Amino acid sequence: MTFELLIPTYNRAALLQRCLDSVDRAVRPKELILTVTVIDNNSNDNTRQIAEQFIDKCSMRARYIFVGRPGKSAALNEVLAQTDSDFVGFIDDDEQLDRTWFEVAYREFANNPQLDYIGGPYLPDWQQEPPEWLPPAYPGAIGIVPRPHRLPFSREFAGVLMGGNAVVRRSVLERVLPYPEDLGNIGGKIRSGEDEVIYQRLLDAGAIGMVVPELVIYHWIPAQRLTKKYHRRWVIGRGISRGKQLRDAGFSEPGMFGIPRHQIGTAIRGLRLMWCGRSSQERFTAQLSILDCLATLYGRYFY
Repeated sequence: MTFELLIPTYNRAALLQRCLDSVDRAVRPKELILTVTVIDNNSNDNTRQIAEQFIDKCSMRARYIFVGRPGKSAALNEVLAQTDSDFVGFIDDDEQLDRTWFEVAYREFANNPQLDYIGGPYLPDWQQEPPEWLPPAYPGAIGIVPRPHRLPFSREFAGVLMGGNAVVRRSVLERVLPYPEDLGNIGGKIRSGEDEVIYQRLLDAGAIGMVVPELVIYHWIPAQRLTKKYHRRWVIGRGISRGKQLRDAGFSEPGMFGIPRHQIGTAIRGLRLMWCGRSSQERFTAQLSILDCLATLYGRYFY
C-alpha cells in the first residue's frame, strides 16, 4: 500500500519541527510504503531548513515542495497533481501524530477494501490553561474535535471530514478535487469552508467514510487563540465563508434572509443572553452567535 502524508505549512517552523518529530516517532507498518511531503506555502522563516534536516535524518522517503501561491487550498491543489500514491493523508503543521496513527490508518483500509476515507479526533495540546469563558459551542475556533465514537460519515452526521486529520483513497480524491482556493486561510485572513466543500463532494459522490476514534492527532492550542478577540475573528471568518457557500450552493432548507432558521433563532436568543446570561461563558457564547449570524448574512450577499 503506497501512502503519501501531506503537511502544508506557512511560517511556523518551530511547530513544524514538533510535527515532523512526531511523524518520525510514529510506528509504521512494514506493508506501508510511505512518503512524507512538506508543502512550504511561501514561508519566509526557516521552514525549508527544518524540512531539509528532517529529510536528511529520517528513515522514510520525504520531500520538500515550495508553493508560492498563497492559501492552503492552492498549495494542496498544486502538490496533489504531483502525487500518485494509493492513499493520501492530511495533517497540519501545528499537530503531532499519535504513535499509532499510521498503524490505525493501514488497519482501516486493509480490513475494509470498500472504505474510501477516514477522519479522527483532534485532542488539545494546551500552551496554557483554558479560560473560564471559553465557549463550548465553538470548539472549532481552537481546533478541538473529540469524536469518541466510531460511526460512518453521512448527511446525518453532525460534523464534517476535517482536513487536518484525514486519509482519503486517491481514486476517490481525484473525483472531488480541486480544493476551493477562494476559501480557507489566506494571508492574515481567517477563513474556513474548504473542508466542508470537499466533504460535501465526497457525500455527493457516494464515497464511504468512517469516523475512527483511534486516528488521533494532538493539536497545539497557543495562548493567542485563548482570547476573546481571536474567537470573534474566527467566528466572523467562518460566518463569511459559510454565507458564501450558501450563495454558491443555493438555499433549500427553512430559513430567513437566505440563511438557516436555526441560526437566526440562536442569534435572537443571544440578544437576551448577552446581557442576562448567568456566566461569562454564556454571555460570550451569545455574543458570538450574533456575530456568526451577521457574518453569514454578509458572506451570503456581499462577500
